[in-house]
Amino acid sequence: MNNEKTNPNNTFLRFIWKKLRPIVTMMIICGMLVANSPALAPVTADPGLQVGEGPARIVAIKAGKILTMAGPVLDNGLILIENGKIKAIGRDIKLPEGAAIIDEPEGWVLPGLIDAQSSLGLVDETGRSENEELSDPNVAQLNVIDGLNPFDKRIAQARAAGITAALVSPGRRSVIGGQMAAVRLRGQTADEMILLSPAGMKFSIGEGPKQAFGEKGRLPSTRMGNVYVIRQALLEAREYAEKWSGYEKKLAEAKKAKKGLADIQAPKRDLKLEALARVVKGELKAFIECYRMDDIGAALRLVDEFGLKAVLVGCAEGYLLAEEISRRKIPVIVGPFGIGPKRTETERVEISNAAKLHRAGVKVVLQSEVQYGLGTLEELPLVAALAVRGGLPEDEALKAITINAAEVIGVGARLGSLEPGKEADLVIFSGHPFDYRTRVKRVLIAGQ
Repeated sequence: MNNEKTNPNNTFLRFIWKKLRPIVTMMIICGMLVANSPALAPVTADPGLQVGEGPARIVAIKAGKILTMAGPVLDNGLILIENGKIKAIGRDIKLPEGAAIIDEPEGWVLPGLIDAQSSLGLVDETGRSENEELSDPNVAQLNVIDGLNPFDKRIAQARAAGITAALVSPGRRSVIGGQMAAVRLRGQTADEMILLSPAGMKFSIGEGPKQAFGEKGRLPSTRMGNVYVIRQALLEAREYAEKWSGYEKKLAEAKKAKKGLADIQAPKRDLKLEALARVVKGELKAFIECYRMDDIGAALRLVDEFGLKAVLVGCAEGYLLAEEISRRKIPVIVGPFGIGPKRTETERVEISNAAKLHRAGVKVVLQSEVQYGLGTLEELPLVAALAVRGGLPEDEALKAITINAAEVIGVGARLGSLEPGKEADLVIFSGHPFDYRTRVKRVLIAGQ
């Protein structure tokens, strides 16, 4: 007797199999495709993607050219990254077992680029700028970290362009705009992003404050007014610092003599003067935005008068005072030098500005100019290429967007060059970074 025809259980199973067979067959085919397709196979050698419970612990990058910014170009080299830091770099490096390998035989590897004058993250929920507090020409008590939006879409755009860190700064229309912060362009909160805060105090001399306050009939409405606001604020900060120094000295003497401390009263705290006191004591850099020769000269006088640890920003006519700037060992974050006159402050701009400053011995940093509405963050390497066209040596132009920038904003011990012990922030280009056809292939921040 035929059991398949007489057993009702078999009949039911045949019915189920008939319905499920196409689905099972498709699952088998898909599994074979995944196993044989690099596009569909599970990624196990790319630390840019999360694998298992976290990113690969050890990453090895093989590349055609590695520009370390700490020595000569390394051809066909290898970078070994462990726990987010560079462990070794060279040619003859033994690969640890289980290392995730990134193989870019035609790639050019550089340290992550740094935008040294940025408004990234200083936007509200509608995307409008919040980088300037214009209720007063002196708002030194403000810190950009308190207004930083980690979800500003421009941060992701900057990362995609190979920029891994930035000096976030108040705008140019307040005379004393507030405290700046060096941040890494990754993190869910402002605190996660901080590399150094505060990284400096922002000052502005020129047209910006005149427009913001002069049009309202308020001081400053002239360049003289700009300088007065700064000088008066720094004098008050110096006096404030002296009061606190005297208080701390009395306190220490009383403790040593085991006398009562009740009669020793601390000065009243003033957050504005407290921040500026760090500037006059040399604990905090003064980033002074100035473009014309007369504004640069005013900035140099303030530097001399108060002994400021300064950085000049913009400096469109810096080439006219290059020797004076160099003599004071002041770095310059060069502003727009290849875009022609856009306002009165840049009428005498020259493409050779960065080159002339460098030849005079000035440490040069280049910025993307995006906050002036003159291009995009993606063009930072092309800004450097323009500087080369103006006479800046190519290696110096590369330093100006990597190690020089890191050192000037205060994070050179951690970023800016590819060396053992430094954090693994780097970018892999498809070719020479100054070639307009080159694209960014990969960006790693802390090895991820």
